[in-house]
Amino acid sequence: MRLDRRLASAVVTVSMALVVAACSDAVPASPSPSGPTAASPSSAAAASATPSPVASATATPMPTPLPVDPAEAVIPNVEQGASITFWTYYLSPTIDAYIRDTIDRFERTYPGVEVTWEDHKATYRQDLNNAFAKKAGPDVINLSAGEGWVREYATKGLLLGLDATVPAAVRDGYFPGLWKDQLVKGVNYQFPWYQTLEVELVNLRLYSDEAGLDAADFPKKVGDLPGVCQTIKAKTGKLCAIRLGVEDLLSQMAWEGDVDVMNAAGTAFTFDSKAAVAWLQMYVDMVKDGTVDGSVLTATDDKVGRLLFAAGQAPFYLSAPIVARDLKTDNPTVYENLLMKPPPMGLSGVLGRGLMSISVNAMTKYPNASLALAQFFTNPRSMVEFSRRVAIYPSSPAAYDDPYFAPPARTIEEGALPLAEGIVSTYADVVPVVPRKADVNAIVLKAVESALYAGVPADKALSTAVAAANKLIK
Repeated sequence: MRLDRRLASAVVTVSMALVVAACSDAVPASPSPSGPTAASPSSAAAASATPSPVASATATPMPTPLPVDPAEAVIPNVEQGASITFWTYYLSPTIDAYIRDTIDRFERTYPGVEVTWEDHKATYRQDLNNAFAKKAGPDVINLSAGEGWVREYATKGLLLGLDATVPAAVRDGYFPGLWKDQLVKGVNYQFPWYQTLEVELVNLRLYSDEAGLDAADFPKKVGDLPGVCQTIKAKTGKLCAIRLGVEDLLSQMAWEGDVDVMNAAGTAFTFDSKAAVAWLQMYVDMVKDGTVDGSVLTATDDKVGRLLFAAGQAPFYLSAPIVARDLKTDNPTVYENLLMKPPPMGLSGVLGRGLMSISVNAMTKYPNASLALAQFFTNPRSMVEFSRRVAIYPSSPAAYDDPYFAPPARTIEEGALPLAEGIVSTYADVVPVVPRKADVNAIVLKAVESALYAGVPADKALSTAVAAANKLIK
């Protein structure tokens, strides 16, 4: 995946759509959840992350709630009479019924345990920090792995380690890269929950009919893109619409070029290595050859590329699968010629990082009951039902054995379902915590653009950027 914009691109409409709602105290799981709701995440808490992509989704009607299955009780020694709280982030009201039904099934699977659920929105981080400061807080916590919240709270000793507390058979049920996400001193503190993904949307009319390329052989490696774009330009006159991850260029370098962006100690930037230069040079050469659309390549808004693709002017574009649904209305011709393919793989073998997770408060009075709830919401059975409601994807291989994900896709817009396991299974935490990330990214972007458009040699552009970035952390 050329960038980890899954959170950012999925929630642009959320900030505009959310409306102010009344706040109320926590309630038992059966009524609707409560918690602060805001018109947009404009507080300091929201500055560290965007809302959950589930918030912008349209939930499909929920089928009959799943019956209790004793096989889901996999956490031993759950405390009888436990009363635990569960906080989530930007999930209500989209999936209230799903959350309530899952809690109800959990309470019947583990009799004697009572769950109280609260959903928080723009003030979530502030609410959580205040609760921790009072040595309280929810027992079970929805955290963003992608935004680094798990590592932050675990480093402060606020989360329960899972490697020694969760049975091996349960640990092994998740994709290894996701279970090992956000490790602190080699210990995991989160159950991987739901993921999102991006796919290559391919316009078969341009790609196959006009360019003569076989979509079955769509590039499987990032390094194959320049040759394909050369062919497309020569045969059709069209340019490739490829957008760099201008929001997080260091992650893109790491995934596509297998670049070590910092030294092992985390004390200096190293993204001017031979691997980094080779990564940047590939894009410099594509610009020089005139095979990529310059208006898209470093655009700050993903909409630029999406609109170009929707107009039938781009052979392929990396975006969220939900774009296909919009094409059905906006441009039926493109929709009818649409195919989804996995993104080309970079040298790291990683297509992205984990998105959302569930952790357990280290101060909980009921650790086993809390572990049980966190595992229950992330187990394959619960996750398949979640996926049926909104466009999210499970974190465990067993979930993808469900026919829901089996090929062939039932509709064009569901074309990502058979691809999801192959994409999500690659997710891993291979990018270090970058201090002053926004400032560093601005430096990197300026360097990349100088190489792409101003003729600055790639090695010089990156070495200059490394020197500037290192000054920020010295």
